[in-house]
Amino acid sequence: MKFRILLYCLLLHLPSFAQSSIDPLLEKLREKMHTIYDTIDRAGAIFAVVLPDGTYGAVPVGYADQEAGIPMTAEHRMLGGSTGKIFVSAVIMQQVEKGVLDLDRPVREYLGHYDWYARVQNADQLTLRNLLRHSSGISRYVFEEQFQKDVLLDADRVWKPAELLAYVLDKDPLFAPGTDFAYSDTNYILAAMVLEEVTGKNMYKLVRKNVLKPFKLKRVSPQVDRKVKGLAVGYSGPDDPFFPGRTVKNGVYQYNLQFEWAGGGFVMNPQDLARAGKLIYEGKVFDPALLEDFFDGVDAKRLGGQWGLGVHITDTPYGKAYGHSGFFPGYITNMQYFPEKGIAIAYQTNTSDAANRALFLAMRDLVKLVMEY
Repeated sequence: MKFRILLYCLLLHLPSFAQSSIDPLLEKLREKMHTIYDTIDRAGAIFAVVLPDGTYGAVPVGYADQEAGIPMTAEHRMLGGSTGKIFVSAVIMQQVEKGVLDLDRPVREYLGHYDWYARVQNADQLTLRNLLRHSSGISRYVFEEQFQKDVLLDADRVWKPAELLAYVLDKDPLFAPGTDFAYSDTNYILAAMVLEEVTGKNMYKLVRKNVLKPFKLKRVSPQVDRKVKGLAVGYSGPDDPFFPGRTVKNGVYQYNLQFEWAGGGFVMNPQDLARAGKLIYEGKVFDPALLEDFFDGVDAKRLGGQWGLGVHITDTPYGKAYGHSGFFPGYITNMQYFPEKGIAIAYQTNTSDAANRALFLAMRDLVKLVMEY
């Protein structure tokens, strides 16, 4: 009973402008969320929706910390994993709009003066367009066996981008640029290095100044410190290749957070993630004339659909959807914007345990509820 009262109070504290049109929908979502949660152990989740007029709200379920009995609230934050790439691609597109960056200019013209650059896979043929839509042929540093060992040695280590790239230098490329697709965080490490090289500014500061601050996305912040305000405890499975078990102890995340950088690198909440998706995909964050390039995707192979310049494009029963998903030990995230409906949704769970992923997959039922409301 206390948990239901808490949820009700949280709904009352949604932004006042959102009350009239969204409350009935949130109530239906809340009922559906509890039906789903009855079949799940340990996990918690937050589901957020933004309506065509910009009103938004979120419904939480479960626990932010099961051991301590702390319920998940609509304001809890989680690690967004690769979903953070939407902010990196957005600030890069802002620089394309200004003429500071060119999507088709060879990356070697930006970074070729560094000794290590010639050792990058496909170094002479890379463009920003290749990097942003994962058609570069560059492999994933995070799955290199030596990196997975090294990252465990010091959870507080501050990794430099060039140190991350070092794990794939001198390796054979996966394919020639532009001829295939292979999702790789390394692409965004390199793309953000181009961004910082040309602007002379820190990637996180560019995102904060040009995206988070002007659009009041206050629940999103850089993932640089293992002690994160408002972070729900994450639970990963016993066989997790990165960090198994409870990921937060005494308020401190137990795995290195900083290394992800431009490959994800943001702490977030589904409400602001959904708002960000709607803003970006409607052309409010950079010149809408660039959306044609932005949505010009390549076949995403086994991931389905197409991949544009930092956006996964899929066909759904509700029309085309733009979005991104993400994983970080203890958390799974998904965000989608449906242009034919003008609606954005986002949801996060604080478990990446395969045994509890049913909760994440069940969120699809909530999407159906929103679309048919």
